[in-house]
Amino acid sequence: MVTNQRYTIDEIASAAGVSKATVSRVMNGTASVSEDKKRLVEATIKKLGYHPNQNARKLAGGRGGSIALVLEESTEEFFLNPFWKSVVQGFIDDASSGGLHPVLFFHSKNESDENLVNALIRGNYDGVAIFGWHRDIKILEKFVPKNMIVVFGGNQGESSRFTYVGVDNELGGELATEHLIDRGCQKIVTITGDLTIQSARERLTGYEKALRKSKIKFDPKYVLKGDFTQESAEVALTKFMNKGLNFDGVFAANDLMALGAMKVLQSNGMKVPKEVKLVGFDGSDLAKKSAPVISSIAQPSYVLGSTVARNLARALKREKISSVSLNLELEQGATT
Repeated sequence: MVTNQRYTIDEIASAAGVSKATVSRVMNGTASVSEDKKRLVEATIKKLGYHPNQNARKLAGGRGGSIALVLEESTEEFFLNPFWKSVVQGFIDDASSGGLHPVLFFHSKNESDENLVNALIRGNYDGVAIFGWHRDIKILEKFVPKNMIVVFGGNQGESSRFTYVGVDNELGGELATEHLIDRGCQKIVTITGDLTIQSARERLTGYEKALRKSKIKFDPKYVLKGDFTQESAEVALTKFMNKGLNFDGVFAANDLMALGAMKVLQSNGMKVPKEVKLVGFDGSDLAKKSAPVISSIAQPSYVLGSTVARNLARALKREKISSVSLNLELEQGATT
């Protein structure tokens, strides 16, 4: 068996018939190399079983391949919501296949942007992916060094520096509400996500837009504040039902809250979908495995994670990347 340190970069270059600089560029992704030379170098590295010393590459100004996946979500949202499991799996699979080493990095909502950036700098990561950002992206821009490569999972607002991979959340909210209206609902409750997050605000905007298009009067009493957790949906809907207001539809801003809404409706003897129809958001296994199966606006969670990782890898190679909008679709279950 060939040991990791048997060959040097000079020997790799000699075996491939290229310069040492070309080998270095291919390994570090620091400059463009023709596809023919790139394939030749990569094939030689594979053939000889060479594995570079990552710390030495860092000291030489190269890249070690460590990337941070930053999640700013509650522990309930992350560990109980299969949406995040799928996103992270997609990210890890794509990053690992590209020779990168992803590190899961939890960030508290109570921690400042500056502290987060300082921690990432100390970690010496080559690139950073951020999901679930709760604050003004313009503030974050002030602290992120110009040489730090960042890609966001989800549109976090207008930014002159950062690209994202996400879905049209406003359209999703609109599709969910229109579906309830098409199924005969006229008094539709929405349970929002955490409104400090761009996606939650956009889904609420989509709800309002669908009501206007159908000439249904918007009533703020029918907007219930959740935070993407099941418990928040249960508390919000229980309080609403105690007021005695009539309603025939519920749009929850994610499947975890839709599951909470279902629990409250069923515990109060309300028949779904005969008396109240219900739509969630994410298209997660929670919706598919629910009884009855919950209708949901599905977003490609695995593809979301893998595309963020792929764009991050491209950016590390100095390739130009742009924001990506993924498709949404309604998955109709038994709740509508």
